[in-house]
Amino acid sequence: MKGLEISFRDISHSDAIEQHIRDKASKLTQTFDEITGIRAVVGLPHNHSYKGKLAHVSLEVGLPGQTVAITRDKHDAAEHEDMYLAVSDAFDKALRKVRQIHNKRIDKNRRPAEL
Repeated sequence: MKGLEISFRDISHSDAIEQHIRDKASKLTQTFDEITGIRAVVGLPHNHSYKGKLAHVSLEVGLPGQTVAITRDKHDAAEHEDMYLAVSDAFDKALRKVRQIHNKRIDKNRRPAEL
């Protein structure tokens, strides 16, 4: 796999979460081969006691000429107490954004330049 950097903040390292991130990143890089690298930061920041511990996931996906930044920080989404779901949601959003950029690039390459 291309460059993958995983960081844990306010949470101890988890091999299972790391493997889940590696699986999702691998699927993303197999879908779009122009990805140059992925940086993932996961954590459980200190939230208000009435909301519980909600996962925070940030991704930076490197593409030639630009970086796509994804932050999944749903303060009111109770389902984000599950770190696996938060990671999956972040990679789903990254997939949609990279697909959008990819389709724009392909569309520009297909259209002939007007004189």
